[in-house]
Amino acid sequence: MFSQHLVPYRPSQPAAPSFADALVEHEAWWPTGGRRWASAVIERIAGRYRLACRLMAVVHTDIVSYSRLFDIDNLGTVVRLKDLRRRLFEPSIRQYRGRLVQTAGDSMLITFDSISQAVRCAVTIQYGLTIHNDVWAEDRRILLRVGVDLGDVIAEGGNFHGDGVIVAARLQSVCPPGGVCISRAAHDRAGNRLGVPYESLGPLALKNVACPVEAFVLWPMTR
Repeated sequence: MFSQHLVPYRPSQPAAPSFADALVEHEAWWPTGGRRWASAVIERIAGRYRLACRLMAVVHTDIVSYSRLFDIDNLGTVVRLKDLRRRLFEPSIRQYRGRLVQTAGDSMLITFDSISQAVRCAVTIQYGLTIHNDVWAEDRRILLRVGVDLGDVIAEGGNFHGDGVIVAARLQSVCPPGGVCISRAAHDRAGNRLGVPYESLGPLALKNVACPVEAFVLWPMTR
Protein backbone atom coordinates (compact mmCIF):
# COMPACT_ATOMS: atom_id res chain seq x y z
CA MET A 1 0.00 0.00 0.00
CA PHE A 2 1.44 3.35 -0.99
CA SER A 3 1.94 6.09 1.59
CA GLN A 4 -0.29 9.12 1.34
CA HIS A 5 2.63 11.35 2.29
CA LEU A 6 4.95 10.76 -0.60
CA VAL A 7 7.20 13.66 -1.55
CA PRO A 8 6.65 14.59 -5.21
CA TYR A 9 9.62 13.93 -7.44
CA ARG A 10 11.33 17.07 -8.65
CA PRO A 11 14.38 16.61 -10.83
CA SER A 12 17.32 18.73 -9.72
CA GLN A 13 17.96 21.74 -11.88
CA PRO A 14 21.54 22.59 -12.83
CA ALA A 15 22.71 25.93 -11.53
CA ALA A 16 22.53 28.76 -14.02
CA PRO A 17 25.95 29.53 -15.48
CA SER A 18 27.50 32.59 -13.87
CA PHE A 19 29.70 35.28 -15.37
CA ALA A 20 32.66 33.89 -13.38
CA ASP A 21 32.05 30.34 -14.66
CA ALA A 22 31.90 31.52 -18.24
CA LEU A 23 35.11 33.49 -17.80
CA VAL A 24 37.00 30.52 -16.31
CA GLU A 25 35.83 28.19 -19.07
CA HIS A 26 36.67 30.70 -21.79
CA GLU A 27 40.15 31.43 -20.44
CA ALA A 28 40.93 27.72 -20.27
CA TRP A 29 40.88 27.69 -24.07
CA TRP A 30 41.98 31.24 -24.85
CA PRO A 31 43.46 33.11 -21.82
CA THR A 32 44.24 36.40 -23.53
CA GLY A 33 40.99 36.45 -25.46
CA GLY A 34 39.10 35.53 -22.30
CA ARG A 35 40.39 38.57 -20.50
CA ARG A 36 39.56 40.80 -23.43
CA TRP A 37 36.09 39.30 -23.58
CA ALA A 38 35.57 39.87 -19.85
CA SER A 39 36.68 43.50 -20.11
CA ALA A 40 34.33 44.09 -23.03
CA VAL A 41 31.39 42.60 -21.10
CA ILE A 42 32.16 44.70 -18.01
CA GLU A 43 32.44 47.88 -20.08
CA ARG A 44 29.14 47.12 -21.78
CA ILE A 45 27.37 46.52 -18.46
CA ALA A 46 28.95 49.67 -16.98
CA GLY A 47 27.74 51.67 -19.97
CA ARG A 48 24.23 50.30 -19.58
CA TYR A 49 24.11 51.48 -15.96
CA ARG A 50 26.07 54.65 -16.75
CA LEU A 51 28.88 53.72 -14.39
CA ALA A 52 32.21 55.45 -14.82
CA CYS A 53 35.44 55.45 -12.83
CA ARG A 54 36.86 58.91 -12.17
CA LEU A 55 39.92 60.20 -10.36
CA MET A 56 38.54 62.32 -7.52
CA ALA A 57 39.52 63.75 -4.16
CA VAL A 58 37.50 62.31 -1.27
CA VAL A 59 36.97 63.65 2.25
CA HIS A 60 35.45 61.39 4.89
CA THR A 61 34.51 62.79 8.31
CA ASP A 62 33.14 61.22 11.47
CA ILE A 63 32.23 62.61 14.88
CA VAL A 64 34.26 61.29 17.81
CA SER A 65 32.15 59.55 20.51
CA TYR A 66 28.85 60.61 18.95
CA SER A 67 26.92 58.03 20.98
CA ARG A 68 28.32 59.46 24.24
CA LEU A 69 27.34 63.01 23.24
CA PHE A 70 23.89 61.76 22.28
CA ASP A 71 23.48 60.04 25.67
CA ILE A 72 24.45 63.22 27.53
CA ASP A 73 22.06 65.48 25.61
CA ASN A 74 20.31 63.91 22.61
CA LEU A 75 18.24 66.91 21.52
CA GLY A 76 21.01 69.43 22.16
CA THR A 77 23.53 67.36 20.20
CA VAL A 78 21.23 67.08 17.18
CA VAL A 79 20.49 70.82 17.25
CA ARG A 80 24.18 71.73 17.52
CA LEU A 81 25.10 69.39 14.67
CA LYS A 82 22.35 70.83 12.49
CA ASP A 83 23.60 74.34 13.24
CA LEU A 84 27.21 73.36 12.45
CA ARG A 85 26.14 71.95 9.10
CA ARG A 86 24.32 75.16 8.25
CA ARG A 87 26.98 77.58 9.51
CA LEU A 88 30.25 75.74 8.93
CA PHE A 89 30.17 72.44 7.03
CA GLU A 90 27.96 73.29 4.06
CA PRO A 91 29.40 76.82 3.48
CA SER A 92 32.94 75.39 3.55
CA ILE A 93 31.99 72.66 1.07
CA ARG A 94 30.43 75.23 -1.27
CA GLN A 95 33.42 77.57 -0.91
CA TYR A 96 35.82 74.88 -2.10
CA ARG A 97 33.45 73.49 -4.76
CA GLY A 98 32.85 70.15 -3.13
CA ARG A 99 29.81 67.90 -3.24
CA LEU A 100 28.28 66.42 -0.10
CA VAL A 101 27.30 63.04 -1.52
CA GLN A 102 26.50 61.00 1.60
CA THR A 103 25.57 61.62 5.22
CA ALA A 104 24.90 59.09 7.95
CA GLY A 105 23.98 61.03 11.06
CA ASP A 106 27.48 61.64 12.40
CA SER A 107 29.51 61.21 9.19
CA MET A 108 29.94 62.92 5.82
CA LEU A 109 31.36 61.83 2.47
CA ILE A 110 32.44 64.74 0.29
CA THR A 111 33.95 64.62 -3.20
CA PHE A 112 36.04 67.21 -5.05
CA ASP A 113 37.55 67.55 -8.49
CA SER A 114 40.64 69.15 -6.91
CA ILE A 115 42.72 67.57 -4.15
CA SER A 116 43.96 71.02 -3.16
CA GLN A 117 40.38 72.20 -2.63
CA ALA A 118 39.57 69.03 -0.70
CA VAL A 119 42.42 69.50 1.76
CA ARG A 120 41.66 73.20 2.19
CA CYS A 121 38.01 72.40 2.91
CA ALA A 122 38.96 69.78 5.53
CA VAL A 123 41.38 72.18 7.24
CA THR A 124 38.80 74.99 7.21
CA ILE A 125 36.17 72.75 8.84
CA GLN A 126 38.53 71.58 11.58
CA TYR A 127 39.73 75.14 12.23
CA GLY A 128 36.17 76.46 12.49
CA LEU A 129 35.13 73.57 14.72
CA THR A 130 38.00 74.27 17.12
CA ILE A 131 36.77 77.85 17.52
CA HIS A 132 33.19 76.61 18.01
CA ASN A 133 34.31 74.26 20.80
CA ASP A 134 36.02 76.99 22.83
CA VAL A 135 32.73 77.91 24.53
CA TRP A 136 31.83 74.32 25.47
CA ALA A 137 32.97 72.16 28.34
CA GLU A 138 35.46 69.48 27.31
CA ASP A 139 32.95 66.62 27.62
CA ARG A 140 30.45 68.46 25.36
CA ARG A 141 32.79 69.35 22.52
CA ILE A 142 32.06 68.03 19.03
CA LEU A 143 35.30 66.66 17.61
CA LEU A 144 35.88 65.31 14.12
CA ARG A 145 38.19 62.77 12.59
CA VAL A 146 38.88 63.52 8.92
CA GLY A 147 40.46 61.41 6.19
CA VAL A 148 41.45 62.65 2.71
CA ASP A 149 42.64 60.70 -0.33
CA LEU A 150 42.97 61.03 -4.09
CA GLY A 151 41.85 57.93 -5.97
CA ASP A 152 39.42 56.23 -8.32
CA VAL A 153 35.72 56.65 -7.48
CA ILE A 154 32.69 54.98 -9.05
CA ALA A 155 29.32 56.67 -8.51
CA GLU A 156 26.27 54.41 -8.55
CA GLY A 157 23.25 56.55 -7.78
CA GLY A 158 23.70 57.60 -4.16
CA ASN A 159 26.42 55.00 -3.53
CA PHE A 160 30.11 55.60 -4.04
CA HIS A 161 32.77 52.93 -4.44
CA GLY A 162 36.47 52.75 -5.20
CA ASP A 163 39.93 53.03 -3.71
CA GLY A 164 39.55 56.75 -3.03
CA VAL A 165 36.49 56.20 -0.84
CA ILE A 166 37.94 53.21 1.00
CA VAL A 167 41.29 54.82 1.79
CA ALA A 168 39.69 58.12 2.91
CA ALA A 169 37.38 56.20 5.28
CA ARG A 170 40.27 54.14 6.69
CA LEU A 171 42.44 57.24 7.19
CA GLN A 172 39.55 58.87 9.02
CA SER A 173 39.31 55.92 11.39
CA VAL A 174 42.98 56.27 12.47
CA CYS A 175 43.02 60.08 12.52
CA PRO A 176 43.56 61.77 15.91
CA PRO A 177 40.57 63.93 16.94
CA GLY A 178 40.92 67.47 15.59
CA GLY A 179 43.38 66.49 12.87
CA VAL A 180 43.16 65.91 9.12
CA CYS A 181 44.74 62.60 8.06
CA ILE A 182 45.85 62.65 4.42
CA SER A 183 47.53 60.15 2.11
CA ARG A 184 50.90 60.73 0.47
CA ALA A 185 49.11 61.62 -2.78
CA ALA A 186 47.12 64.35 -1.01
CA HIS A 187 50.17 65.55 0.92
CA ASP A 188 52.39 65.95 -2.13
CA ARG A 189 49.75 67.82 -4.13
CA ALA A 190 48.35 70.09 -1.43
CA GLY A 191 49.00 69.29 2.22
CA ASN A 192 52.60 70.51 2.35
CA ARG A 193 51.75 73.87 0.77
CA LEU A 194 49.25 75.26 3.26
CA GLY A 195 51.65 76.31 6.01
CA VAL A 196 49.75 74.06 8.45
CA PRO A 197 51.76 72.05 11.01
CA TYR A 198 51.85 68.37 10.16
CA GLU A 199 53.48 65.13 11.22
CA SER A 200 54.20 61.88 9.42
CA LEU A 201 52.50 58.66 10.47
CA GLY A 202 54.61 56.57 8.14
CA PRO A 203 53.21 53.65 6.08
CA LEU A 204 49.97 52.38 7.60
CA ALA A 205 48.43 48.93 7.13
CA LEU A 206 44.77 49.86 6.64
CA LYS A 207 41.87 47.42 6.78
CA ASN A 208 40.89 45.98 3.38
CA VAL A 209 43.64 47.98 1.63
CA ALA A 210 46.18 45.75 -0.12
CA CYS A 211 49.27 47.95 0.19
CA PRO A 212 50.44 50.15 3.09
CA VAL A 213 49.40 53.79 2.73
CA GLU A 214 51.84 56.49 3.76
CA ALA A 215 49.91 59.07 5.78
CA PHE A 216 50.33 62.47 7.39
CA VAL A 217 48.26 64.39 9.97
CA LEU A 218 47.63 68.11 9.49
CA TRP A 219 46.92 70.15 12.63
CA PRO A 220 44.81 73.23 11.69
CA MET A 221 45.19 74.51 15.24
CA THR A 222 48.51 73.96 17.03
CA ARG A 223 48.04 71.72 20.05
